[in-house]
Amino acid sequence: MTAEWLTGGLAPGNFAPDDVEELGLNRSRNRNVRSSSREILGSPTLRQPAKEMGPRATRTVALILDATKEIFLSHGYAGTTVDEIARVAGISRASFYTYFPSKRDVLLALGAESAHAAATLVDYLRAVKSPWKASDIEDFVRKTFVVFDEHASFGFAWTQAAHQDEEIRIAGMKRHLQVCAGMGRALGSLRGEPFQDPTAQGLIIFSMLERAWSYCQLYTGKLDQASVQKEIAQVLQALLRNRTIRKS
Repeated sequence: MTAEWLTGGLAPGNFAPDDVEELGLNRSRNRNVRSSSREILGSPTLRQPAKEMGPRATRTVALILDATKEIFLSHGYAGTTVDEIARVAGISRASFYTYFPSKRDVLLALGAESAHAAATLVDYLRAVKSPWKASDIEDFVRKTFVVFDEHASFGFAWTQAAHQDEEIRIAGMKRHLQVCAGMGRALGSLRGEPFQDPTAQGLIIFSMLERAWSYCQLYTGKLDQASVQKEIAQVLQALLRNRTIRKS
C-alpha cells in the first residue's frame, strides 16, 4: 500500500520564523502519521500490520526514520544496512521489516519529509517583505541550517542512490529543481528584478548553503558556524543589491 508519511507539520505555508520549536524541526519522536496528498519522492511503501497504526507502531517508525538519518549522514546510502538501522533504532531486524520492505523505502519516506522542509524555506523567503533588512537574510540562513540539521542526511544519501536508481534520480531531481526554481524566483523578487534563470540561481544558492552546512559539521571545532552563517548572509545581501546594468 502507499505509505502515510510522518510530515511533522512541515507543509508549505506552515513556517514560523522565530525559533526551532516553531519551525517544527526539533527531533521529537511524538509525530503523527497522516496521509499526504502532496507529491512525494517516488513510490515508497510502508507496511502496516494493523488497519491503523497505534502509538507503539508510530514510535517504532519514527525510531527507524531517525536512526536512518543518523547513519546516512555518517555512512552514506551504500554504507547503510538494515542491521545497522535496527541497532541504532534499538529494535530487532524483524521489527524493521514489519514496517519497511527495504532501506530504499526508508530513503523515500525521508525524501517526503525533506521535500516539505525545503519547500518551507521557499515560503519563508516569500514572506520577507520589501524592502528587506539584513536581519531578514540572516534569519533565512540560520533557519536553513536548522533544516539541514534535520534533513541534509537525506540529500547526501539520495545523491549516492540516484547514481544507481533511475526512479529515485528522476523523482528527486524534479522535486529538487522545483525548490531551486522557487528559491530563485523568491530571491529575484527580493532583488526587485528577476534572475534570467531562476532555477540555476536557486541551485547555486541552495548548493552554497548545503555545502557550507556540511563543512561546518565536518570541521567541528575549527569553524564557527555562526560566523559562517553571517558571511553567507552578507553574500546573499550583496547578490540582492546587485541589479543588472542595462545598456542604453
